[in-house]
Amino acid sequence: MKWESAPLWPVALPSITGFLLSLIPYFFEFEYFSKRNLLAPVLILITLGLFLTLLPNKFGNKFELYLGYVVGLSASYIFRIFFGFYGIVVVVLVWMGQSTYMWQYNFPPFRIGIWISLGSISGLYIGGIMAYNLF
Repeated sequence: MKWESAPLWPVALPSITGFLLSLIPYFFEFEYFSKRNLLAPVLILITLGLFLTLLPNKFGNKFELYLGYVVGLSASYIFRIFFGFYGIVVVVLVWMGQSTYMWQYNFPPFRIGIWISLGSISGLYIGGIMAYNLF
């Protein structure tokens, strides 16, 4: 999919969703949500990724798009587990780098799914860091 101009929704919507999910443990107390564990918000992001199947047909194969989304979320979460804070920095920088050029080229749905997932996990990480320091 190639866009004519830089789109806002694939950059803003996933990162805002991830950001808001990271704030849940600080405002509500649930059994599965913890301030130190981001596994529950990641599982919610995987579930919310099913909304990618509602996109128009111009985005290509919806299964491929969702598969790229899940692979991107899983890989970036595992990367954070192994490398800690440095893994978070790498994921955010890769997402920011992809956001500057991704819309200019014709990429397959799998790659677009990875881009959207990196945006949502980046919002989750940034929101978690901000919430930890503010609350």
